[in-house]
Amino acid sequence: MGILRDLPGWGGPQHETARVPPPWTAKSVLTVAALMGVGGWQWLTGDSQRGTLSFLAPYLPILMTAGASYIGGFLIGWGARKTIKVTAVVAAIALALIGLLVHFGLTGSSAEHWISDTAGWVGQQVEGAERYLVALLPSAGAAGTGAFLGFRRK
Repeated sequence: MGILRDLPGWGGPQHETARVPPPWTAKSVLTVAALMGVGGWQWLTGDSQRGTLSFLAPYLPILMTAGASYIGGFLIGWGARKTIKVTAVVAAIALALIGLLVHFGLTGSSAEHWISDTAGWVGQQVEGAERYLVALLPSAGAAGTGAFLGFRRK
């Protein structure tokens, strides 16, 4: 009984539902955005030739490009993870419906065929969209790192 008491809804402590923070609140994204802001400010105002950060002047275009690619890759990876989760839930519901149809004596072969074709098509479209979006990013290394870390973000 002690285990049930600790579960929410069974007389135990009521916990807030865990809210997943959006991807733009990740520390790495905020750090890169701040660096891009400082670099962009120096680049636009012409302060890059003098001041405390003048040593960054030749690297500002590269840093801006890599930072934008990292943030773009992070968002692409986060979106791919969410898409895969939704696709898995929809596939599980579809399989459960097919199981119910077969249980009640209806044939499920045509529905199974349609679902497998549709799932394959959706997978190809998501993969193609991800490849297309990553190709638009100028820095492959930063985009790949961002996509990896964005995919891991829960």
